[in-house]
Amino acid sequence: MDTGFLDRMERAAKGRQARIGIGVDTCGLNIIEGIEAASEYAEIVMVGDPGPDCDIGTLEQIRAEDPASTLVGLLEKGEIDGAVRGNLSATRVMSRISKTFEVRVRRLSLLALPDWSFFLAPVGIDEGDSISDRLKLAVQGAEYLKSMDVDPGVSILSGGRLEDLGRCDRVDRTLAEAELLARLARDAGVRAEHRGILIETCRGDDLIVAPDGISGNLIFRTLMLLSGARGFGAPVIMDPVFVDSSRARKNFSGPIMLASALVAMKGR
Repeated sequence: MDTGFLDRMERAAKGRQARIGIGVDTCGLNIIEGIEAASEYAEIVMVGDPGPDCDIGTLEQIRAEDPASTLVGLLEKGEIDGAVRGNLSATRVMSRISKTFEVRVRRLSLLALPDWSFFLAPVGIDEGDSISDRLKLAVQGAEYLKSMDVDPGVSILSGGRLEDLGRCDRVDRTLAEAELLARLARDAGVRAEHRGILIETCRGDDLIVAPDGISGNLIFRTLMLLSGARGFGAPVIMDPVFVDSSRARKNFSGPIMLASALVAMKGR
């Protein structure tokens, strides 16, 4: 996806101004200022307690002893159009999402480099351990991107170059699994290619599927937290809209924009 994709997302978010809840738990003033700055994209509802020393200004707030349950409950009842995890515990929030909406949590992380944006999965360390799970990420992820008017190209990664077959059992297994995964994804109508370990050859594709959640999380952290890529959060593949966001963030404007844009696109 080119940079025009992000421009379309921003226009959709500003045009819709969806009501978006975001979880907060003892956050600093800089985070509050970042949330407030995202008001150009959405009507924002903070769920939780930012702490005694935080001036929340004109932002709407719902205090809750269990902000994870409250945030997901508001989404379930339709009292907010979409939600962003904010800096709440991923374990608590994802568990609540899974139980409330009866889904296996699968996330697609949106990352942007200067001339290319793409989705990455799996990004949860407990996701993507089986061929079946990664296939669902590839197929369901492609369908999710189509709902955003993207005709997705999907790259499947493995643990070595294609000519590395025979170097060790572990690499051989990842190569075989990725070949099978790419074929099964194509059989399901997805434009998928096995790229081996050559992540640099994925440039221009819209969804990258890592060999497992640990390597996907490492790719995400390397790009966003070390290399300065822009991260916009990771929508959970489900209805309604829920965007996961790393607690390492200092600014949540990107995930709030993405959530509001997804609400707009799903409501067309």
